[in-house]
Amino acid sequence: MRQAIPEDLPALRSLARTGLIHDPDADAVVDLLWSSAAEGCRIVLEDGADSADGDDSDDRAGGAAAANSESSGRIIGFALGSLRPARDEQPATGHVELIVVGPEHREQGHGRALLAELERRLVTAGAARLRIRGNPPNFAWPGIDIRYTPAVCLAAAAGYERLLDANSMLVDLAAADLATEQDVERLAEAGIEVRRGRPEDEAALRAWSDEEFGGTWGQEAAMALRKDPPTLHVAVRGGAFLGFAGHGMQRVGMFGPMGTDEAARGLGIGAVLLRRCLADQRAAGIDVVEIGWVGPARFYSKTVGARLGRVFWAFEKPATA
Repeated sequence: MRQAIPEDLPALRSLARTGLIHDPDADAVVDLLWSSAAEGCRIVLEDGADSADGDDSDDRAGGAAAANSESSGRIIGFALGSLRPARDEQPATGHVELIVVGPEHREQGHGRALLAELERRLVTAGAARLRIRGNPPNFAWPGIDIRYTPAVCLAAAAGYERLLDANSMLVDLAAADLATEQDVERLAEAGIEVRRGRPEDEAALRAWSDEEFGGTWGQEAAMALRKDPPTLHVAVRGGAFLGFAGHGMQRVGMFGPMGTDEAARGLGIGAVLLRRCLADQRAAGIDVVEIGWVGPARFYSKTVGARLGRVFWAFEKPATA
């Protein structure tokens, strides 16, 4: 194993395309998780390199890092991991983001070896606990898609305990009613403007989101505002934000996050913002949108006919030196 370098990215994307069979945007997933990986937490495993014995295989789980060395062969697997600093009484957390092993090299313990090395690197970087779970704002999944069953088995064998499940929902954009004109007019009569976000909204929107929702939604909204054009829609009254919704922040086919000020709920703002985002995605040629890390499933089902889709299991264990 050795530390990955940018020149390895074409090989990593190629491996991801063979492993992430439920993720057609595998190239973009690799680029996203590479960009957010912690220092020293990008690992490649080359043909002929030593690995632990075992029969674990995996399509995906998380991971990364290894010592620098000269390239000695063809890349047969890789791992990427990220670090979330300690804050709000939560310990520093190492996130296993992605592990991929080439199809012909599975069932040989390579996945387990990559995971163990990644864990070691994350602990060295300061992690007090380890998770296989999305690390916002730059995340690809909220856990392991259970269809990647070998990855679930790898996590269990490595001593991880399962956390709460997470779900996504899918929206067929060809069938969804995305009309908003009448609702936009109705809101305008109440003094509420619905519009596309602008780059100059960033500071005020982040401050409002941090106060209203906490977490990383403000950061994710800022990511959307920096795109051209911005992939964020907002509702504003008297210069104050009442709601926002964005899409394509991490992956182009995904919607979210979305939030409405508690005092403004019940006015239909969320439905308008959702439909405007989905209309953007339909215009971009996307057929099916994934709503990630879903909370109010009934709202999405009723508003745009969304159906429950992928199921993810998240995992955690304490870090050990």
